[in-house]
Amino acid sequence: MLFFDYIDMLKQSYRDDVIVRSNGTILLGIDKIPKCRHMLFKPLTDDIITSFLTSEYKGAFPKEYIDFLKYSNGANLYTVKLKTEKFEFAHSMFVIFGLPRTKPFGRPSDMEEPFDVRLEDLGRHKKIPNTWLKCGTYIKNYDFAIQNDIFIDTETNRVYSCEKNQNEITDEWDDLDSCFCSIFNSLSNSKSEYNIEL
Repeated sequence: MLFFDYIDMLKQSYRDDVIVRSNGTILLGIDKIPKCRHMLFKPLTDDIITSFLTSEYKGAFPKEYIDFLKYSNGANLYTVKLKTEKFEFAHSMFVIFGLPRTKPFGRPSDMEEPFDVRLEDLGRHKKIPNTWLKCGTYIKNYDFAIQNDIFIDTETNRVYSCEKNQNEITDEWDDLDSCFCSIFNSLSNSKSEYNIEL
């Protein structure tokens, strides 16, 4: 995947501003809010993917997504600080789901894990086809009020996006690699913080 080259270049650009956790999570561009600009997770093995994902999924599990999980078990990219009149918080503009390897309750704060694709896939509009796997989210045109969900059609491998809890297609790509590269590039000039109104 060309997207791997993008992430490799990203790692290289932050080679002097990186933390690697004991569980393999990589934090690039260290800060306080957000704690980092980009977060990547320890790759999954074939055995784990088979045991917890492909054998449990009702249809064919997308090969390109499997390839990504073996490269990085999800990612939180282009994380920014959002500021309101009363408070500020971190928000990732591009999230690729993965498979958490530790339970959320009682997990130490320095053991970050990806969003769980199995749970996230359940949150969808009822008219979204069952053959579509939700594998991530992104912000489009820096509109933080709208989350866009990323779906892989497991029958054709085409990729679509819809606004959260909607079923109208807003973007589409030939495959997952072109989707990830397109979204990544669309955010490459993003600032580190934004003022928003709630």
